[in-house]
Amino acid sequence: MNMITMKKNDYEELLALWSGFPGNTMTGADSIEDFEKFLGRNTDYCFTAFENGSLIGSVMAGNDGRRGYIYHLAVDESIQGKGTGKKLMDAAENALRDAGIEKAHLFIYTDNTAIEFYEKTGWHRRNDIVVMSKVLIGDKYMGTRMEE
Repeated sequence: MNMITMKKNDYEELLALWSGFPGNTMTGADSIEDFEKFLGRNTDYCFTAFENGSLIGSVMAGNDGRRGYIYHLAVDESIQGKGTGKKLMDAAENALRDAGIEKAHLFIYTDNTAIEFYEKTGWHRRNDIVVMSKVLIGDKYMGTRMEE
């Protein structure tokens, strides 16, 4: 496995990985324009993993100067459980730590099976806070899963 800093020209492959990944919701923030803006501000915290020239995983992270945030950890389902996700998370966490970020957060649906992965790698659930969201641009349901 070859892990490198994410590049703008990885977008199409990343989009295919994220779109097909269970438990992930794509929003307007995942457009090419917003991806490039985010990457321009957070290049040092975003990583891709390749094997034999094919994208097999990604993690995007960023910070607001105080807290870090993790987005789009995804590993091709055919190779999950082999340490790629842990290596990607370690890279993002170390980059945030090197930037002086003391704490990082991630948001995950309560039924996402990746919760177990995060708990095994040192993340813990918070029961003392509630996450609230408000869409400022776009469809009011953007990024939410609708009940069928």
